[in-house]
Amino acid sequence: MTALQASTKKPLIKTRLIGFAAMGVCVLGYTGMGLALLAGKLEHLDMTHAALLAAVAALIGEIGLWVGAGCLGLTLFKKRKAMLDKLFGRKGQPAIPTSEV
Repeated sequence: MTALQASTKKPLIKTRLIGFAAMGVCVLGYTGMGLALLAGKLEHLDMTHAALLAAVAALIGEIGLWVGAGCLGLTLFKKRKAMLDKLFGRKGQPAIPTSEV
C-alpha cells in the first residue's frame, strides 16, 4: 500500500456503517421479493402466498433503501458543510445564539 492509497482511505464512521448495512438489507429485501414471485410463477408456492411474501420482502427492501439513503446522504451533507466552512474560513456556529446589545 502506498502513501497515496493510505491517505485516500475513508474511515468507516457509525453513520456510514449503518447506511451500508441498510443498503445490504435493501438488496436482500428486493432479492427476496423477486425469489418469492419466481416461486409463485413456478408453482412452488401458491401465488397468493407468494404475493404476500413478496410484499413483506419488498417492504423490508424499501425500508432498507430509505434508511441507507438517509444515512449515506447525511454523511455527504456533513462532509460538504465542513468543506464549505473550511473554504470560507467560518468557525463552527455556537449552540446558543448570543444577542448583541
